[in-house]
Amino acid sequence: MKRKISSFQVILFIFFIWGFSPVAQELQAQEVRLDVPFVPTPYEVIEDMLRFAELKKGDILYDLGCGDGRIVIEAAKRAGIRAVGIDIDPERIRESRENAKKAGVEHLVEFRRADIFETDFSEATVITMYLLPSVNIRLRPTILKLKPGTRIISHDFDMDEWQADRMTYVPIDYSVHTVYMWIVPANISGIWDWSFELGKKKYSCRLEVSQVYQFYNGILYIDDLRIPLPEAKVVGDNVEFSVFLPGSADTELIFSGKANGAQLTGTLTVQRGAKNEKQPWKAARRPGTATRIDY
Repeated sequence: MKRKISSFQVILFIFFIWGFSPVAQELQAQEVRLDVPFVPTPYEVIEDMLRFAELKKGDILYDLGCGDGRIVIEAAKRAGIRAVGIDIDPERIRESRENAKKAGVEHLVEFRRADIFETDFSEATVITMYLLPSVNIRLRPTILKLKPGTRIISHDFDMDEWQADRMTYVPIDYSVHTVYMWIVPANISGIWDWSFELGKKKYSCRLEVSQVYQFYNGILYIDDLRIPLPEAKVVGDNVEFSVFLPGSADTELIFSGKANGAQLTGTLTVQRGAKNEKQPWKAARRPGTATRIDY
């Protein structure tokens, strides 16, 4: 006796076979959850974003949420640098690659389908993005771990408490766009020790630094004298502050250098009126005294 196959069973069988077909798998792959909808950045805004970036030979630009690849392509065309676009949407990646080929820069650019929260972009010297405030905040801890001096440029959305180093407004038709730029600061928080000689006298110094993002202040101890430092700014890995020599009203000590992990290395300039003398300056941070510089 033949068993009658119901129409329901036929439909179920078709769906089962379809699920394993390459076309179905491709469609499933495209069903991705987007943290940010695709809205292209106007070229007038890109102009100011790349102006802020000050692209130069050796730079590596990463565009997080690259969309159709226009920022990556413009950076490669203008500066001849390597540029990488990251997007989770496979359709955007295909479009970006096609656009790069049309622009003749496919040898300079790379487009990766990936989640920006699971991507290593630590080699970047410039980061561009047009995301959302909540996404920027989620990325902020990772961005602050990048190399000091890395330029971060965002279209329209800021980093909340992390104040931008530069910003500008771009009017287009009846709307105004904002471009923000941050320079990743070195973390110089903690307690630093060094000494220097002036004349026949040796001075011992201790600097206790509190830092929030790129801004810091502190207390400098020269021997037994306590000198408050006003708020200053770390620009990338560059640090500079000045005080007057204890017991002197006309001798200014200017400390300037670069931060490299637990060392500050640079120059001490002793300024007396129009005259000055220089000597090497090197400070070491006490182990375990550095703190987080973000909220």
